[in-house]
Amino acid sequence: MGGGTGGHVSPLLAVAEAASELDPDARFLFLGGRRGLEAELVPAAGLAFHATPMPSLRDPDSRLSLLARGVLLVPAAVDALVRIASFRPDVCCTSGGLVALPIVLAARIARVPVYLWEGNVVPGRVNRLLAGWSQRIAATFPGSEPWLPRERTAVHGDPIRRSLLRWSAADGRRALGIATEGPVVLVSGGSQGSERINDALVAALPQILRRANVVHLTGAAGARQAEARREALPVELRERYQVHAFLRDEMGAALAAADLVVGRAGSSSISEPLAFGKPLVLIPFGAAASGHQAANARAAVDAGAAVVIPESELDGARLAAVVAGLIDDPARLLRMAGAARAAGRPDAARAIAAELLRLGGCA
Repeated sequence: MGGGTGGHVSPLLAVAEAASELDPDARFLFLGGRRGLEAELVPAAGLAFHATPMPSLRDPDSRLSLLARGVLLVPAAVDALVRIASFRPDVCCTSGGLVALPIVLAARIARVPVYLWEGNVVPGRVNRLLAGWSQRIAATFPGSEPWLPRERTAVHGDPIRRSLLRWSAADGRRALGIATEGPVVLVSGGSQGSERINDALVAALPQILRRANVVHLTGAAGARQAEARREALPVELRERYQVHAFLRDEMGAALAAADLVVGRAGSSSISEPLAFGKPLVLIPFGAAASGHQAANARAAVDAGAAVVIPESELDGARLAAVVAGLIDDPARLLRMAGAARAAGRPDAARAIAAELLRLGGCA
């Protein structure tokens, strides 16, 4: 249960995938909210899905958004309780967030044990509350323990689908049609895209493309502008620049092919490249709740796998200088890749699934 962005949904799908491998008889029901990516991603993964009345994405420009969510807490909890009573689960797994609050409440009323996966170093206020209601908790980063009940918390990492991890660098290049020569830079603003990152990359493209191929995940809103910029490039540079609004199954191909990943500092945005052993340039989202992206970025920097550009300092010149500096220093890039491999946890989904099944008495 959970929803909103891909960073909240994809880890839950990874746990379901791993649990199915451990217990082929396992059945799943995904409870999420309205407006989020779960309505698209969950059915595509073959899982039953039900949207509660609670929106899983908040309109940041609406002052009435939180008030509206408060009004919907009770009907969303009743709706979830009806679904839980009908499905009769042995255990519930959640990535948290406000959309999960009424569902977790319903699960506890129905006496169903709850497993919370926390993706950030610093949990948000809702997840700190949910941690008190959860029987087991999985943290993604070391450093989360002060915020969570120590006796019920284990650091397992971010669950990543096996289908994502199956790609090799050569297979990824072939799948995406990337030339075999030259490094590859993957740039992403997360599942919803980032206008700030898109604008900075567009300005930095000429300098970066002279050194590397670029795979740019723009988000739906930024694809048209990036495509127009691509068409305006000289032919010899245009062929080195790929634009995608969003990648699903081929996200693993892009990560495997990349020599450097540029992106936000959400849990999945860090953990997925680390699982592939990829160095990172992180641009934490300045408005992230509790400054959690900045804390996530510090964890990756402390591991030696990342450098950070503060969002307030991001522009084309700064992005070009940082990316070009890393590409032009292969020894440093190699050291960062080694640190990324050491920090990555590609087996997180299986470890969490095994704990989840034990909590539900299914193993």
